[in-house]
Amino acid sequence: MEKINLDENAKKLLEEKFGMRDELLSDYATKDGDSIRKNDYIPRLFRRQFIRDCEVVINLPLFNRYAGKTQVFSLKNNDDISTRAYHVQLVSRIARTIGSALSLNCDLIEAIALAHDLGHCPFGHLGEKLLDNVAKNYGYRFFHHVQGARYLNNIVKSDISLQVVDGVLCHNGEKVLQRYAPNENSCKSFEELQDKLDIAYSGKLNDDNLMASTLEGCLVRIADVIAYIGKDRQDAEKLKQVGFDAYDDNSLGKYNHDIIGNVSADIINNSIGKNHIAMSDFVYAELRRLLDDNYKKIYTGENIDGYTKEELQKIIDEVFHLLYDDLKKDGKLIDKYYRPYIYPNAMKVDEYFLENSSYPERVAIDMIASMTDRYLLEFHKRFFKTIF
Repeated sequence: MEKINLDENAKKLLEEKFGMRDELLSDYATKDGDSIRKNDYIPRLFRRQFIRDCEVVINLPLFNRYAGKTQVFSLKNNDDISTRAYHVQLVSRIARTIGSALSLNCDLIEAIALAHDLGHCPFGHLGEKLLDNVAKNYGYRFFHHVQGARYLNNIVKSDISLQVVDGVLCHNGEKVLQRYAPNENSCKSFEELQDKLDIAYSGKLNDDNLMASTLEGCLVRIADVIAYIGKDRQDAEKLKQVGFDAYDDNSLGKYNHDIIGNVSADIINNSIGKNHIAMSDFVYAELRRLLDDNYKKIYTGENIDGYTKEELQKIIDEVFHLLYDDLKKDGKLIDKYYRPYIYPNAMKVDEYFLENSSYPERVAIDMIASMTDRYLLEFHKRFFKTIF
């Protein structure tokens, strides 16, 4: 079938529509014409640069696996508890709401938000620490924001724009700032991005070098925090682990929707018409207080049903060594259980394996990171028959 093109009337109307929309963007917003790619991409009029990135992200295998990955609470028999899939959509909605008020590029915001947690491994931040323990034995480090950028740039090689990959690398929502703005350390090219990834693999990338190159990326970073603080409390209350009244201070609101609304309004008040994303002194201090309270009451607890941290470390260790030894030998397991599910473009997958032929530890870690919670457990049981 031949490609269906827009007729002249539709083209004219869309050109006028998008032209008016672009004129309404802030002077500090990222324009579609600013998109930086490794390969030339001529967008269709209705499928603009960053819309294309959104569509690429939602068609990636790891986007589909968000639904099987832990947000905070793992293996709970409760369908109302957040998964990573819910979280990224909430981040996207919060960031686009604020971004619309600030006249930023909401297509870019959506693409970064939907992609920002692609690097998360099974069992959330606990799994991240356990996988990092394995990586350190090989002089390598594992961080989910670095892995997300690696996945887009070095594994599937999806030709997503630099602004999106950079936003994923720089989203680190565990470090909250009062003010976010692109700076001299922000990535300006794919070469700079790769340099940062290489440094990050050795654990030497300083957080000061992780500021997004766009205001849209900066906004997603703080929206990540807004999205999880209240929702994690809501989930803890549903599981009857921590009630809403157990927290030290509810100055930004007791419930999730109150926190989202109040912090969003404060960011708009302090950022509109400016070249940065910022919060007032009061809201910044209170947001930090809420986050500290969450760490004390939620994040330091045992949030995985049926397994201890030590048992999960053993599972990850054993699966890693199984895959690492397979790669050093003939790669039959990798070829059966990993290679066909990385990306539909076999040529890109071949490039990935060729480039990492001297780094079997990275490929083994990439495979584990790509697994959902239950698949990791099932994969381990298939080869080790271990019952805890």
